[in-house]
This record gives sequence, structure tokens and C-alpha cells, in this order.
Amino acid sequence: MVSWGFASERRARGESEVDALFATVEMHGDVVGCVLRTPPHKLLVTAMPTGAAGAVAELVSDRYDEIPTVLGRSDVAEAVASSWAALKGVALRPGMRQCIYRLDEVVHPSGVPGRLRVAEPDDIDLVLEWTRGFADDVGHQFALRSEATVTLVEAGAMFLWDDGAPVSMAVARGRTPNSIRVGYVYTPRELRGRGYASATVAEVSQRMLDSGLRFCVLYTDLSNQTSNAIYQRIGYQVVQEVSDFDIVPRASS
Repeated sequence: MVSWGFASERRARGESEVDALFATVEMHGDVVGCVLRTPPHKLLVTAMPTGAAGAVAELVSDRYDEIPTVLGRSDVAEAVASSWAALKGVALRPGMRQCIYRLDEVVHPSGVPGRLRVAEPDDIDLVLEWTRGFADDVGHQFALRSEATVTLVEAGAMFLWDDGAPVSMAVARGRTPNSIRVGYVYTPRELRGRGYASATVAEVSQRMLDSGLRFCVLYTDLSNQTSNAIYQRIGYQVVQEVSDFDIVPRASS
């Protein structure tokens, strides 16, 4: 789902694939996994036999001198990161644990004042501030570049919950023939606890389903119990837990 979404997103933007890696892992003629990276971001690996980790590390090494992180199902990501570390003489460090969710039908929250609307050019300064707030909350690796944020607004992919003024945001991006990713959900601290994020994600998800998509997906930080509970209440169901393994310099003895 995620690899298809990244590929579709880049094709829609007309971006060159020269720097990107989209590869399949095959055994006995069957595809058993996928590997992808869009620099400068982390390496993503799907479920696959862990015995393929060494071959994956060598493949990636042919393309890149460095990678910041490997993300995937914990056993696979750790195996690939360990193979990369051995190949490059570096070390790995367990990072964020996340959960992938899927939604096929929305359970709408009730009693939340306001309405969903598409972000407009006049909202760009606010949205830029909020994307920085999101990155501060969950980690700088999730920061959106300013030009990417503006592009999302111009493309109608940035949504705001408006209760007399904007109070929460979410993005829908990476559309495939069947699905789309919902993310960058953010409510300023002083406005939290009022149901705004739940209403935003529920309504964005419903709009995506109403547009003809079969399902929506999103990632969450497993350590954030509030967001995980919110998404499950509105109909998102667990698909798989995944983990980051950060690539770091080897400690000197």
C-alpha cells in the first residue's frame, strides 16, 4: 500500500525516479517483498524472509553511500539494518515503534462543533506553523518542507477543521487506485481534548471513501496512546506494527 502510494505520488508530481529506489525481492520466481527509498528519507522494507536482508543491504549499497533509518516490520527492519551496519562498519539503534492502521468504514464522532474544509492559500502561514508543531511533537524526520506544504495546499490535499477559526488539520496524500494515506494530524495544544482531531480524521477519511476509494491508511506512534485510541474509535483497525532502526556511527572503543 505504502510503496504504491509513494510511486503514484511521485508520478503525479512528474518527479524523476533517478534518485529513488523501488525494488522487489524475489525468491524462486515469486515476489516476497518490496524495498523503497525516496532520498533523503529512510529506507522502507515490507514483510519478507529475513534471509533476504543481506541481499537487500547490498542492493541498497549499490545506490546509496548512507541511509538514515530502516523502517519495516520489526524483524525484517532489524535484519536489514544489521546487514547494512555490518557492510558499512556502522551501528544501529532502535527508534520509533509505529502502527499501520486501515479504515474501510467510518464511525463518526458526535457533538464536535465546526466543519471540515479544504485549506486555502490564505491559510498557508498557519499551516506552515502547524506542520512545524507536528514535527516538534513527533520528531523532525516527519517535518514537511515549506514548499511541500504549499504544494499540498495548492493540490487540495490539506484539510482544516474550522470552528469559527481553524482548530485542527490533516493531510490526505499518496493516492492509489484503491487507497490513500491520512496523516499530519495536528491540533494546537491549547485546543486539544475537544474532539477536533477525531472529527477531522473521520471527515477526511469519509471524503476519501466517498471519492471512490476502498480504504484509508495511516501510521501512528505507538507510544502516543491518545492518538491510537482516537483512530480506533473512528474505525481504523490494526494492520501491522513496524519499527525504525536508526543508522548511527559505531562507538569508538
